[in-house]
Amino acid sequence: QMQQMQQAQMQQMQQMPPPPPRTPPTGGGRPPAWQGGLPDEVPASSSAANAPSMAAAANGRLPCTGALELVATQQELALVVERLRAEPLLCVDCEGSDLSKGSWRDGVERQDPAVPCHGALCLLQIATPRGEAYAIDVLELGQSAFDLGLREILENPRIIKVVHDFRQDQDALWHQFRVACEGLFDCQFCDVLCRRLQGFPTRYVSGSSKLLSSHGLELVEIPGRGAVTQEEKVRIHGRFSTDRHLWQRRPLPDEMIAYAKADVLPLAQLYVKQMFNLSHLLGSKHVAERVMQVGSAIYASSFRQLQACRCRLCCAAEENARFDGHRVFNQIMSTGQIEDWVMSRIWRPEDSQPLAAPGPSKFYVNEHDESVPLAPIG
Repeated sequence: QMQQMQQAQMQQMQQMPPPPPRTPPTGGGRPPAWQGGLPDEVPASSSAANAPSMAAAANGRLPCTGALELVATQQELALVVERLRAEPLLCVDCEGSDLSKGSWRDGVERQDPAVPCHGALCLLQIATPRGEAYAIDVLELGQSAFDLGLREILENPRIIKVVHDFRQDQDALWHQFRVACEGLFDCQFCDVLCRRLQGFPTRYVSGSSKLLSSHGLELVEIPGRGAVTQEEKVRIHGRFSTDRHLWQRRPLPDEMIAYAKADVLPLAQLYVKQMFNLSHLLGSKHVAERVMQVGSAIYASSFRQLQACRCRLCCAAEENARFDGHRVFNQIMSTGQIEDWVMSRIWRPEDSQPLAAPGPSKFYVNEHDESVPLAPIG
């Protein structure tokens, strides 16, 4: 019965027509739960393995709508914002040139002779549970992108924003545009919680490809282009190491837009599967929602709170894959919003000690303004 309820809910999320425009809610408050599906208290006999698979993803591919084009004018953005502000749940991701706070601090660009200007947020992708995806050209629109409605959507705590490892995204949004996203559900943080509750190691966080694959979500289809395979994503990602301005180039190639949209399109399905698992492991949907609301906000702000930049030009960025339980869980406990019994289940001895800062960068910017790996010593 549980599985049937979840399958019906997932099909409803994907097939329901777009909601009519409405005045967005004002004021604070925690984001709403998804409508229908999982009961408040999960029976002990339930199995997380019974979480539903999407009917539309039966063949391993996820559908979407939209074209391989950017939202690059104020008129186009106004239509998109009007469409999105009525949604209770959105999936969000950002792309940029060594995306981070980079050369900005609290809205002001600063000059650093040691590291050229970097970190620029170039693209912001937003998808709905129905598979609509929009790639908004922040590089072209600049501050107006947020003044024309994106800030209102991103900072509205009543709209759930499903993200994956939003630390550098939140860092860039705040320090470059003074936007502080609220209502976050970070899938990477949820994965840490689920693994801890099952007794698995969590010294390192899971990348998106591994996390999606483990939940049966791999290929994404872009209309007019076909599926974006993991091999293609790896190839495109590899270009970041040789062209640090890749996301700043216009016109942006179709494969780059497809890559960007492929990052957000599966997140709605991943959200439902992870919430099902976490609710089962904690025995309560409401407890799972509260832990994710508080924890995702703290986890996503991890880099924003630092004075130093955590991009690959400023540190050994691969060390960002270490999970800093000391910082995250101490801040969660300080809020007083999570019960002691929950903290006792997710806390581990390794959280008692802070992580060392990442080592020095393994890249430098040469005279041609290109990022180049440092030659190994010896």
